[in-house]
Amino acid sequence: MSLLRKFVRTLCIAGLAVAATTSAIAAGDDERFVAALQLYHDGHYSAAYGRLVALADGGHADAARIALLMVRFGPQLYDGQWSASASQIELWIALASRNPLHFVADGGD
Repeated sequence: MSLLRKFVRTLCIAGLAVAATTSAIAAGDDERFVAALQLYHDGHYSAAYGRLVALADGGHADAARIALLMVRFGPQLYDGQWSASASQIELWIALASRNPLHFVADGGD
């Protein structure tokens, strides 16, 4: 696995763990999101993408962020390629921009 791929994967997983615990999402969606993240973490990217798309299309901002990442960087990071319609991309971008991630630096400036 390339250094870039490891970095992006680590960053995504860490960011998503924070996002999953801080997002106000319905209990059913939360369980589905955690299951999709587990598939992603385990390297089952196609299965994860399918679940993330369903969540993103239903309004889940964090799932939309990951789905966008997977569509954009599929060949470079996942050795796969996924697609989304123009309307899906538009919705996912809107969801991601309306619901920004908030990170707090640990002991930093």
